[in-house]
Amino acid sequence: MISSRKKAKWAVWGLIFLFVALSSLPFLFKGCGPLALLCFTPLFCIDEICRREKLRGAGWYGFLALLLFNIATTFWVWFISPAGAIAALGLNSLFMFILYALFRWSRKLCKKGGKWLPYLFFAAIWLAWEHIYFNIDLTWPWLTLGYAFATSHKLIQWYELTGVLGGSLWILTCSILAFFGLREAMDGRRKSAWWMAGALATIVLIPTICSLVRYYSYREKGDTVEVAIIQPSVDPFQRHGHGTLTQDELDAQMIRMAEEVVTPATRYLITPETVTYGIDINLPDTSPSFQRYREFLGKYPQLNLLFGSLTNQHYFVGGKPTPTARRTGPFWYDRFNSAMLISHTMNLGYYHKSKLVPGTECIPFLEQAPWLGKVVDKFGGASSSYGRMKQMEALEGTDGNKVVPMICYESVYGDYSRGGVQRGGNFMAVMTNDAWWGDTPGYRQHFRYAALRAIENRRDVVQAANTGLSGFFNQRGDVLQRTSWWKEESLRGDVHLNDSLTHFTIHGDVIGRLAKPLSLLLALLVLASFVWGKISARGKSAADNS
Repeated sequence: MISSRKKAKWAVWGLIFLFVALSSLPFLFKGCGPLALLCFTPLFCIDEICRREKLRGAGWYGFLALLLFNIATTFWVWFISPAGAIAALGLNSLFMFILYALFRWSRKLCKKGGKWLPYLFFAAIWLAWEHIYFNIDLTWPWLTLGYAFATSHKLIQWYELTGVLGGSLWILTCSILAFFGLREAMDGRRKSAWWMAGALATIVLIPTICSLVRYYSYREKGDTVEVAIIQPSVDPFQRHGHGTLTQDELDAQMIRMAEEVVTPATRYLITPETVTYGIDINLPDTSPSFQRYREFLGKYPQLNLLFGSLTNQHYFVGGKPTPTARRTGPFWYDRFNSAMLISHTMNLGYYHKSKLVPGTECIPFLEQAPWLGKVVDKFGGASSSYGRMKQMEALEGTDGNKVVPMICYESVYGDYSRGGVQRGGNFMAVMTNDAWWGDTPGYRQHFRYAALRAIENRRDVVQAANTGLSGFFNQRGDVLQRTSWWKEESLRGDVHLNDSLTHFTIHGDVIGRLAKPLSLLLALLVLASFVWGKISARGKSAADNS
C-alpha cells in the first residue's frame, strides 16, 4: 500500500500543476478569466497538506509553483534578452514567494484567529505589493492578478470603480472562500462547508451579474472624430542605423501608408513608438524626418500627427543638470522615448515616456549605485537611463481635443495613465513596438490590456503597434477593429470623445492605497495573536502545575 505521506506528496505535485493551469490559462487564452477566481486555492491546500502530513519543503513547493506560473505566462521575455528574462522571471517569482512565505509565517504564529487571520493578511499584503509594484523603478506588474480578466472584459465592467486591483481582490476573496469550504468539508463540518459554498457563489455571481447589466446597458459617450493608425511591421533590429533599412526608407514607408489611409475627414493619425530618432526637442526642424512629416501634413491641414521618436534635449551648463543626463564634449544631454503631436503649422506638444523598462531604458537605483550601469551594460542592457516625465500628459490637437499617449508598456499602468484623462484626455492611444517578442502570447496580452484602460476611464482606445496587434477599442473594452501579426496594415475608424470622469479616474487605486495600512494592522494582529497564545499557554501550564 502507498503510505499517507507518499500520497500527500503526489497530491502536492498535482496541486502545483493545478495552480499553474488556473493562474496561467486566463493570461494565455481568450475567455478563461473565470478560472483565475480559484487560482490560489491550490497554494493554500499545499500549505495545509504539508502542515497536516508534516512534509518538509512546503515553501519550496510554493516557490516552484509561482516560478512555473511566471514562466508559463511571460516566457516570451526571453526573446528580448535572455539575461533580462532570467532576472525578470526570477525576481518576480521571488517577490511573489516572499508574500507566500509571509503568509506561512503568519499562520505558524497565529494562536487566536489562526483559521482566518493569516489568509486576510495574505490578501492584504498581496494587494499592497501590487500597488507598490506599479510605483517603483524595479517594476514588472504584467502579472497583476486583475489582468487575468483582460479577455473576459464583460465580467469586469466595474473596473470603472475599482481599477484592476478590484479584480485582484475578487480573485483572492474567491480563492480563500473556496479553500475554507474545502477545509471545513475535509474536517467533517458539512454545514459550515455549505455556508462557505454559498458565500463563494454570492461573491462570484453578484459582480458578474452587475457587470453584465452594465455592459449591455452602457452607451458610448461623446461626439466622434475620424482617427487613422498605421502598422508598418518593420523588424525592430533593422532600424535606426542598426540594420539594412535607412531612416529615409522608413519615413517613405510611413508617409506612403499614411496617404493610403488618411482622408479629408481624418483628424488624427497615430504611429507606433520610435518610428524615427535623433529629434532635438528644442530644434525639431533640424531633423529630416520631422521636415518630411511637416511636408506631408501640408496636404492635410486638418490633420494632427501623433508619432513616436527617440529624442534628445541638450543642456549647455557646467554641472550635471539632471540625474539621467549624459555628457558629450562640452555639454550634457538627455535621451527620451517620446510621443510628439504636430500639425502642418505648429508643434503642438510632446510627452516623454515615464514608466521605463528596467534594464533596457532605465537602471533601477542608478543614483544610489552608479556602478550598476557598467554591470547592466555587460549583460546587454543600457549603460544609463532615459529621461522621463513625472506624470502622464494629454496632448491637445488643433481641434481642441486631447489624446493620452501611452508609450509601450505604459498601458499596463492604469493608476498612472488615468492622469492623462484627468488632464482632459478625450481618448487614449497606445504607441508600441511588440515585435521584439516574436509571435508569442506577449503581444496578444499587451493588446488585451488596452481594453482595461478603456473600461477604467470609459475612453475609446486606439493601439498603434509597429507589429503585433493594432486596433480600436470602444468604451466597453470591445475590439472594434484589429490588424494581423507581422502584416503591413493601416486602419481608420471613428473614435468617441468622452469628457466625463469615472470613479477610478478621479480617485485612482483606492484598494491598493488602503491595503498598505491594512497590511500593517493585520501584521500587528498576527503578532498580538502570537503573544496572546504564549501568555495563555503559560497560564494554562501554571494552572496544571498547581
